[in-house]
Amino acid sequence: MADLLILEPDPVQGMRMSQVLAQAGHMSALASCVSDGEKLLTRCGHVTTLLNARLPWRESRAFLRLLEEKGLPVLFIAGEEANVRHLRALYQSCCDVLMNPFTDEELVQAVTDLVKYSGNTLALGGLRMDVNARKVTRDGEELSLTTQEFELLRALMRSAGTAVSRQELLRTAWGYQSDGLTRTVDVHIQRLRKKLGATQIETVYKTGYRLLA
Repeated sequence: MADLLILEPDPVQGMRMSQVLAQAGHMSALASCVSDGEKLLTRCGHVTTLLNARLPWRESRAFLRLLEEKGLPVLFIAGEEANVRHLRALYQSCCDVLMNPFTDEELVQAVTDLVKYSGNTLALGGLRMDVNARKVTRDGEELSLTTQEFELLRALMRSAGTAVSRQELLRTAWGYQSDGLTRTVDVHIQRLRKKLGATQIETVYKTGYRLLA
């Protein structure tokens, strides 16, 4: 399965980036337009997206919001230094900017740094989690979470915007396999709601829960 999604309207440039990154151990899915990128995203799952900032905003806006809701990292490929601050402010989840033209080494380093950072940091709107420091903030204010609340929120953030079953949350956050313990998930969800806000975690009928931006 690909761990990178390259959204580049120039097929020659896109293929060159894919080949360079393949040599560094990354599997890439290529898309030349936003609609193709959206289709690939549903198949690739958790990916880092390399997105050409020259794409029309009217086309890429909804796609960026989708990536942001899922908390996925984005590496913007930009041609003007003046756009760097704007791009960083535009995307509220984990992101970085690589200036074009760039060398093969600069491309690999930018992707490596972003993947490494995003693996330790999850973000969804104003909600941010530093996995290594075991710290969660909302709009800059630190939240006090128990160990199990932290693990439950971590599992939800990794699948942000997607319904996650109680059984899957049990396996991911607790390491349990028994369906008979799903009530444990419900109890901790109620505690999380008190700390995050009642509307951030949505109950999905007959399935489980979904974390919303």
